[in-house]
Amino acid sequence: MTSSPAVQPVACLICIGANQHPEANLSMAVSTLADVFPDIRWGETVITPAEGLPSGITAPDYYNRAATFSTTMDIAALKSLFKEIEKACGRTVSSKSTGLVPLDIDLLRYGSQILKPNDMKSTYVRQAIASLFSC
Repeated sequence: MTSSPAVQPVACLICIGANQHPEANLSMAVSTLADVFPDIRWGETVITPAEGLPSGITAPDYYNRAATFSTTMDIAALKSLFKEIEKACGRTVSSKSTGLVPLDIDLLRYGSQILKPNDMKSTYVRQAIASLFSC
């Protein structure tokens, strides 16, 4: 009998944000993600003005948090999981266009791969990451 090689866990970095029922939705996401990723470590909540909205749209401030964890899931499986959690909080396809986002979960880094380089440069992500690593 041969055994398959063990899959090595990969370190991941995410940033979550919400500006519609942010406290409740971030709390639900934190709880759900802790159940899936027992080693998840969170930074503090960072509140920032909404940015990148369509012309003429105003929106409430965003509550953002960054986290690190390790997983054997691949990128596609992680993104699928995150979409399901977003939907459970009321996220729809049109959420961003309205300026009201119940929950957004972005996979920023998977191992050594930077998946969202522009997001990594944004003020709110940088502040959330700084909070994570200052804890």
